[in-house]
Amino acid sequence: MKNINNKVAKLLKKSYRQAAYRTEESLSEISTQFDRLRDKRFCLGITGLSQSGKSTFITSLINQLMQHDRASLPGFSPVLGERLINVKMHPLEDKSLAAFPYAESYQRMTGSTPQWPHSTENISGCLLELRLSKLGRRLNPFVREHYSLWLEIRDYPGEWLLDLPLRELSFSQWCRQCSVQYAQSPRKEILAALPDEIKQLDPLAVVDDETLQRLHHHFIEFLKHCKDSANSLSLIQPGRFLIPGDIPDIAVLLFIPLLHINRYSDTQLQDAASNSYFKVCEARYQRYIKELIEPFYQTFFRRIDRQLVLVDLVNALHAGPAALADMQLALNQITESFSYKKQSRLLQLFNPKIDKVVFVATKIDQVLSEDHESVRQLLGHVIRKAYKSAQHEGVVPECEATAAVRSSHEVKHNGEQGISGIDCTGKPIGYFHPSIPIRVPDGDEWQVFTEWQIPKLNPPKGLSAANNDPIPHIRMDTVLNLLIGDKCQ
Repeated sequence: MKNINNKVAKLLKKSYRQAAYRTEESLSEISTQFDRLRDKRFCLGITGLSQSGKSTFITSLINQLMQHDRASLPGFSPVLGERLINVKMHPLEDKSLAAFPYAESYQRMTGSTPQWPHSTENISGCLLELRLSKLGRRLNPFVREHYSLWLEIRDYPGEWLLDLPLRELSFSQWCRQCSVQYAQSPRKEILAALPDEIKQLDPLAVVDDETLQRLHHHFIEFLKHCKDSANSLSLIQPGRFLIPGDIPDIAVLLFIPLLHINRYSDTQLQDAASNSYFKVCEARYQRYIKELIEPFYQTFFRRIDRQLVLVDLVNALHAGPAALADMQLALNQITESFSYKKQSRLLQLFNPKIDKVVFVATKIDQVLSEDHESVRQLLGHVIRKAYKSAQHEGVVPECEATAAVRSSHEVKHNGEQGISGIDCTGKPIGYFHPSIPIRVPDGDEWQVFTEWQIPKLNPPKGLSAANNDPIPHIRMDTVLNLLIGDKCQ
């Protein structure tokens, strides 16, 4: 009897703890929604195309805010007006979302041998509390007229964002889209290196699992070659083939585009046997959308209030016209997936919309300061169609150029201005570069950029994590003001 009573007591205690935990969670969610309603909390989504430096950018953004009293932020109005009192990082309420590895990334950049943060391979986030004095009030230690602004930052792979347009495409439509893309340079040449089997596969043939797995492996290699620095293509789909994240059943990835689908009518394809390549790949493609893309969109992406899109424009310029055109296409597609609208905070709680989008060209420390404005104008030219798409929905996008970490300085050699820094082997390096155009080059104008060898620079030496040194940057204060300056009024 005593043992039974003990078991009952333990069950009651466990039940009480669970109920208390659920109550605490509910109260936390109510508080969060109340802050959003008062416009004191919002969610910033940060993403970018391949190699745009998302992890580095987020690390620097957090660092600039937390070290605002020593960082160089003259373009950030709360700092300029001496209204930003303190910035504190808090644990995320959403326990399913991994914490952004700020401390680890900052340590990597400030070590004895500075290194860049690891690339984004899954979703993560962090919550910052910005303590501000009220507008028009100077900081007075005896008058506590302060308030908190809560900034939630969400980080996710740009490849996952590129998957969102697939929600609007059937499997056969996607296959036809791929057939057109892969017939054009440089994908045509990359595809030529793959076995003929993947190019000649009969969609109506009975599927062989070993063959499909082998061809899927070759297709992933094809996507990797599209993404690598030699080609620098941006429109990589399906994105989870390269950065899968946490996937319970890897079989959902086992499909490929069928490149000879145009040989058959829609009726023939729909009447295909259930064990044909078409039907098997179609079923897995539909699972991919249902089990991976839709949950990402509904539970993560739709909660974003403001969106920042990072673009490695300098390296796309170096990669040539095909890479830049592919970047334009990728930017157009992803911005069409954003749900834009300026609306009241009450409506924003129930039907979230992105009320601001900022496009940022990264790594401008690779070029001279006299060319920084040209990079910004070139970005504006590249995103013109995406810009108009957002503007049509009532949101005016912003455009800026920045270096989240300034890893170079300017030098003069033989009367000519150049760039100097530390290369990836730790050795000093210097170089010159062609003038950056304010529009997309045409014809022979491309040659000077495709011949330009851009060295990879390491983070600057001499920063100390122990002393909480602010990270040197270019125009991060302007970007911060575009993203959250109006929220700090």
